Amino acid sequence: MNNKNFLKGKKAWYWGIGLSVLLIALFVFSRVNAARASETTAESTATVVSMNVAQTVEASGSLEAQPSANLTWNTSGVVDDVYVKSGDKVKTGEVLMKLRTTTVSSSIISAQSDLVNAQKDLENVKDSSTDLSQAVIDLKTAQEAYDKADDYLHYLENSKKVPQSETKLFLETKRNSWMYVYKTKTFKGPAPEDWIVDAQNDLALKKSQLEDAQRTYDRLKEGSNSQDVVAAQAKVDAAQATVDSMSVIAPFDGEVLYVESQPGDVVEAGTSAVNVANLDHLYVETQVDESDIASVKVGNQVSATLDAVPGVTLTGRVTAFNPVGEVVSGLVKYTVRVDLDKADKDLSLPLGATVNTSIQVKAATATKAVLVTAIQNDSKGEYVWVLRNGSPVRVDVVGGQIVGDLVAVTGDLKEGEIVQVGQQNNSAVRMGPFGRGS
Repeated sequence: MNNKNFLKGKKAWYWGIGLSVLLIALFVFSRVNAARASETTAESTATVVSMNVAQTVEASGSLEAQPSANLTWNTSGVVDDVYVKSGDKVKTGEVLMKLRTTTVSSSIISAQSDLVNAQKDLENVKDSSTDLSQAVIDLKTAQEAYDKADDYLHYLENSKKVPQSETKLFLETKRNSWMYVYKTKTFKGPAPEDWIVDAQNDLALKKSQLEDAQRTYDRLKEGSNSQDVVAAQAKVDAAQATVDSMSVIAPFDGEVLYVESQPGDVVEAGTSAVNVANLDHLYVETQVDESDIASVKVGNQVSATLDAVPGVTLTGRVTAFNPVGEVVSGLVKYTVRVDLDKADKDLSLPLGATVNTSIQVKAATATKAVLVTAIQNDSKGEYVWVLRNGSPVRVDVVGGQIVGDLVAVTGDLKEGEIVQVGQQNNSAVRMGPFGRGS
C-alpha cells in the first residue's frame, strides 16, 4: 500500500514538472512571436512623403557628333605616311595621311605638273585684273577732279559775291620821312575775268585727264574680266582635286577617333582611312512616343545619362523635332533632337553609345510619393493599402516618375500616412502561439 502511494506521488511529481515546462515554453514562444510580429509590422510599412518632381518625358537614342565623318581613300595605292594618331586634334585642310607617289595612277602624277601651270595662268589673269582694278580707281579719281573743277568755274561765272582782296601801294610820311606802304582790303563781288580764264583752263585739263582714264579703263575691261579669273580658278581647283586624291585631308576641325590605315597598307578607292569628329558639338536623336510628343517643346531642358559611362550626367536642350511621325515596332514615334552642352574635355564619351534622356516638360512641383514596393496592381489599376484607424484601407493611385526607391503618386493620400509595403491582400497578419495563423 505504501508502494502504491509512493508511485502515485512520483507520477504526480513528474506530471507537475512536465506541465511547468510546457507553460514556460508557451510563455517564451509567445513572447518571441510577439517580437517577430512587431518587427514584421515595422518592416512592412512606410510613410507617405512629399517631394518636388518635375514632369518629364523619357526617351533614348545614340550619341552623335556634328560634324563627324569616316574619311575614305579616293584612289588606290600603298599608304606611305600617316601623320596622326587617335586623340590628335586636327584643323580643316590638314593632310592626315598620304599614298606613295610611285603607286598611284599616272593621271595623278601628271596632275601635279598641270597644277603648277594652272596656278601660273591664274596669277597672270589676276595681275591683269589688278591693273583693271587700278584703272577703276583712277577713273573715279579723275571724275571727282573734273566735277570739282566744273563746279568751281560755274561758281565764278554766276556768283556776285566772290571773296576777293586788293593790295595797293601808298606813299606815307613817318617821323619826318617818306616811305611806301602796302595795304590790302577784302571785299565780295563778281569774279575777275582772269580768274574765270584760269578756271576754264583747269577744267579743260581735268577733262583731258578724265578722258585718258576712261580710255584706259575701257581697254583693260575688254582685255580681261572676271570670267577669265573664274575659268583659271576652275582649272586650278580641278588639278588640285586630282593631286589631293592621293591624300586624306581633314574636312573640318575636330579630333581623330580611330586610325584604320597604316603605312604599307594596300588600299582601294573607298577604303576607310580615319574617323574624325568634332566632340565639342554632341547631340542625340531620340524617339518620343505619340502620347508624349505634344508636351515636348523646342528649348526644353534635358538631362542625359550613358549606359557606357555610369555615374555621368550630361545636360542639354531640345533644339528640333520632326512633326511627321514614323511607325516603329507598331508604335508611332517622333524624332526629337537634343543638343548636349559641352562636356568636360577629360571625359571620354564613346560615339554611338546609348543615351537615356529625360526631357523636362514642366517645372518641378510638390507631389506625394511612396516606396515603389508599396504599389499594388490588379484589374482595377494601381492602389496602396493605407493604415487608417488601425485597419488597412485600399486607396487607388496613379504612379508617376520614379526617383530612387520612391515613386510619385496621385490619389487620396496625405503626407505622413502609413502604407503597407509588399502586402498582397488586406488581411491582417495574425500570429498564433505556434507560428503564423490564418
